Amino acid sequence: MAKPGTDLRRLGGMLLIGAVAGAAARYYMETRTRAERQQTSLIDWDQARAMALRVSQWEEAPLIERSFREAQYLRLVKQSEPLIAEYLGVELPEPINRVYVHDRREWLEANFTSFEHLFRPIEAIYERNATQNSMAMLFSDVNSKLLGLQMGGLLGFLARRVLGQYDLSLLSPDPATGGALYFVEPNIARVQGQLGLNDEDFRLWIALHETTHAFEFEAYPWVRQHFRDLLQQYFDQLNDQLEGLGLNLPQLLMRLIQNWGSNEHWIEMMLTPQQRVIFEQLQALMSLVEGYGNHVMNAVGKRLLPSFEQIEHRVAQRQSTRTIIEQVFNRITGMDLKLAQYQQGEAFVNAVTQARGQAYCARVWERVEHLPTMEEIKQPALWIARMDATG
Repeated sequence: MAKPGTDLRRLGGMLLIGAVAGAAARYYMETRTRAERQQTSLIDWDQARAMALRVSQWEEAPLIERSFREAQYLRLVKQSEPLIAEYLGVELPEPINRVYVHDRREWLEANFTSFEHLFRPIEAIYERNATQNSMAMLFSDVNSKLLGLQMGGLLGFLARRVLGQYDLSLLSPDPATGGALYFVEPNIARVQGQLGLNDEDFRLWIALHETTHAFEFEAYPWVRQHFRDLLQQYFDQLNDQLEGLGLNLPQLLMRLIQNWGSNEHWIEMMLTPQQRVIFEQLQALMSLVEGYGNHVMNAVGKRLLPSFEQIEHRVAQRQSTRTIIEQVFNRITGMDLKLAQYQQGEAFVNAVTQARGQAYCARVWERVEHLPTMEEIKQPALWIARMDATG
């Protein structure tokens, strides 16, 4: 997902341009009606959808044999559930029944719906502050369309690459609603063909990973609420940062200059100290979630799939030969940061399991206090020592 900080920086850039055009600003503000001023939106979602569809090239990747694939993925998820439950020693409260096979357009629409819900608090903050700031109101339409293009370009590019997804249903009005599993079949079929992998085995490999995510959030319900709380805290911090809008641009630039050369990702450099605390907690949680998913997929997959090592080898080869465009995209969007975190998370789970066993490692899911910090993920012995001290 595009980070809120990215939106803020784009907004700051537009405000800086607006400051130079003072005369035009006065004219614009005098002639714009009150009704128009109230229609301030951070992101033009229609623009984002249109851009995403163009970038995704969804019409060139049709979903073939939909009914067959829907039955196949549901069967593979059902096959994965008892194997994962046995390995983790925990049962799901309800069987997974929200399994969807999508083409790229359908995946985009599902995620745009989730993103609009997710961005509502940010939109509300922006609208409240923009109505009090003439420069923000001046360029709100242009800024909204630019952010729409940015959001659409990001999701459109991802729509061409994503294979499977566990959708948390994080902001569902019904807290009892479980997550949903998405399988983007045109992308899966393309990768399977490119790598010369077995149809059933490759799809089971993907299903194992995504089903593990369902266990992480549904077998341990507090994890979903904790994730929700962290996001709310981040929104609260963003509210404070957005106060004054344009005045924050120099602050953002100053933080970037002060942290330059610190070997941090540029996204981390732009955070306030308060945001950094929350960001690191989110980093640690998502590193654990993805790393644990990979660990379980490996442990179960090696026993279940004769072709497991072949799949792992060929997928790793493919990931090591990214194009320059993909490398630049990953750096700009922060995907490289996420990928590095996932590797650290898997290394953490592997190290703890090797040292103390799977049951001991599963203590991470007992309560919030047992979640590892980023420092502990990088140094698993620290987490083990802390758990030993708790008895």
